[in-house]
Order: sequence, then C-alpha cells, then structure tokens
Amino acid sequence: MNSTSTLYDVLGLPSTASEGDIHAAHMRLVRHYQYGINGLSAAEANQQLQAVKGAWWTLSDPGRRAAYDAGLAAAFAHAAAAAPAAAASPAASGPATVAPAAAGILPPVIEVELKSPKRSPLRIMLGVIGSLMIVGLALQIYFSMFAFRQLSGNDAALEAQQRLVDAERRQTYGDLTDKEIAELESQSVLQREENRQQEEERRKAFAQKQEEYERERALRERKNYADQVSNELRRQEEVDKLKANWERQQREYQARREQAEEDARVQQRLAREREQWRRELQR
Repeated sequence: MNSTSTLYDVLGLPSTASEGDIHAAHMRLVRHYQYGINGLSAAEANQQLQAVKGAWWTLSDPGRRAAYDAGLAAAFAHAAAAAPAAAASPAASGPATVAPAAAGILPPVIEVELKSPKRSPLRIMLGVIGSLMIVGLALQIYFSMFAFRQLSGNDAALEAQQRLVDAERRQTYGDLTDKEIAELESQSVLQREENRQQEEERRKAFAQKQEEYERERALRERKNYADQVSNELRRQEEVDKLKANWERQQREYQARREQAEEDARVQQRLAREREQWRRELQR
C-alpha cells in the first residue's frame, strides 16, 4: 500500500463498487489480516487492518462516501488543471509536491506552487480552491483518525465477541475441525431438505385423501338425494293411486245411490199405477 493509494485501492475495489462489495471486501480483508497467513509482522498486519477499517468506515456510509468521492474528483480536477498551467509558465520555480494521503485514507492531492510577477485570475482561483481543499482534507484526516481510534477501541469487544462465538462453537461441535463442521452442516442441510420433502409428500397425500373423501361425500350426497327423490315419487304415486281409488269408489257409490233412488221412484210410480188400476176395476 503506497502513500498515493485511495480508499478504494485499500479495499482492492474500483470506485464504482457497490455497498455489498465494500462490506464483502472489508470482511475478507479483516479475516485475512487477523487470522489468515499474510506474511506480515503483528505491527504491519495491525497497520493494514486499521487502514482497511478506516476505508470501510468512510466508504460504507453513503454520506461519507459521497463527500470522499467529491473530494477525490476535485483533487484530480485540480491536478489536471494545474499541470497545464505549470507547463505553460517557464518562470514557475515551485516544484510540484504530492500531499500525503494519510496512509491510504485520503485521496492524493497535487499542490502546485506558482510564482510569477503577475497573478492571473485563473491562478488566484486555483490557489483559493487548493487552500479550501487542504482545509477540507485536514478536517477529514482529523475525523478519520478519530473514527480509527473508536474502531480500535472496539477491538477488545470484537475479540471478546469472537471468543464467545468460539466458546459456543466448541460447546456445540466440540473439538471438530472446520471440515467436519462443514460436513455436519451439509448433513443437516440435507436432513432438513429430506424432512421438507417428506412433509411435502405427507401434505400431498393428505390433500389427495381429502380430495377423495370430498369426492366420495359428494357421491353419497347425490345418491341420497336420488334415493330421496325416488321415495318421494313412489309416495306421490301411491297417494295418487289412493286418491284415484277413492274417487272411483265415490263415483260408484254415487252411481249406486242414484240407481237406488231411480229404482225407488220407479217402484213408487208402479205402486201408484197399480192403485189407480185397482180403483178403476172396483168401479
């Protein structure tokens, strides 16, 4: 890591990296410098770790990242505008100097010192912009270092949390190696998938049985309804038959009654006629 690298270079990312890429690179580099084989001394690894944490602290926040990107773009624009001016002015005696980048935390700033008997408005404007940028970068260095100290103060808490995680791991898996733990987790995943498939099969079987039950129940209901309709039809036929018999009997009774009344009238008439003949014979 050189003194002119940007925060993106610290994390090994381009300036267009997403927030997820920044978090992933931070976790990867922290594990590398804390637990990995990095070939560095403890002091160098700690220095690299602090630089990674500082870069992550600045770039993981959208507001801080936007301010940093704006400062980075302004620094590059300043350098691009100052370089042609220095090349066009042979009397310029101040050499171009590179401002420190705070161990890779801040963007490189190229400050061009111009000395000329006549100060053009462009040079005055560039001088004002350079001064403002130096003040802004100094403030950013201060706040970044303050944040680094806060992050460094949290190392003890992170180590305690890591020890707690390791203790829980030992309590759960004992003295198993990472490979054995990965195999157990893989077996657990397979077992969960198998259980899920079995549960899905049981659910499908239950749904199928429920569907068959509903179909059988519908068939029974239709059969019961058909039987009920048939019984009602038979009862109605019996009622109609009884009614027809009763009406026939009533007609027969009425006919016999009328016949009896007619016979009675005939007998009465015959009786009157005989009585009348007997009286005529007696005369």
